Amino acid sequence: MKSADIVMLCAGTSSRMGRINKMLLPYKGMSLAAFSCLEALKYLSSLEKGGNLIVVTGYRRPSLLKSLKPCIDFVENTSSPVKMIVVHNGNYRNGQFSSTKTGVREVRENAPFFISLADMPEVLSGHYEELGEIEEGVMAVRPFVNGVPGHPVLHASSFREKILNAPDDCSVSRLLKKEKVCEPQFTDPSWIKDLDTQEDLTSSRIL
Repeated sequence: MKSADIVMLCAGTSSRMGRINKMLLPYKGMSLAAFSCLEALKYLSSLEKGGNLIVVTGYRRPSLLKSLKPCIDFVENTSSPVKMIVVHNGNYRNGQFSSTKTGVREVRENAPFFISLADMPEVLSGHYEELGEIEEGVMAVRPFVNGVPGHPVLHASSFREKILNAPDDCSVSRLLKKEKVCEPQFTDPSWIKDLDTQEDLTSSRIL
């Protein structure tokens, strides 16, 4: 793949974490969100023509933006054609699909794109590479682990309009059910390991 965009969702309220905003949790010397975004940027910088990382913010936006400084520094210091675009979803409380549409709106029209979740710290730059490329006639490449769908998911450029034209109460998973999807099978749990609850936090490598 010569170029791609990545939509990184960082907008949620972390409601199942109680008072903790998981996006700001410390992880390997930076925030959880910054670590996930930095891995995405590393992947984009490895592509011949780079691409854009589109970070969707919502809950506690000022604190999140401040925590992304390592990512800003990376973009400023790399010679690769990589950009980081931060967009705010003012309706983030309406759910993940609302934030997805906000981010996908910024995807370049002819670019394949990933949708990724910032609360999955074990997804590294190599995971994006493992998904390969979109084959002709396939709308998405979606990783599975033991029958469980994971992230990131790689989408054909034509899927952009399908997302943007879908009703707000829809979801990407529902849209993909109507499409031809490549579903590579993995044993690595990183593809499905996100942090939603205090129990997830306790059992993760963050602590």
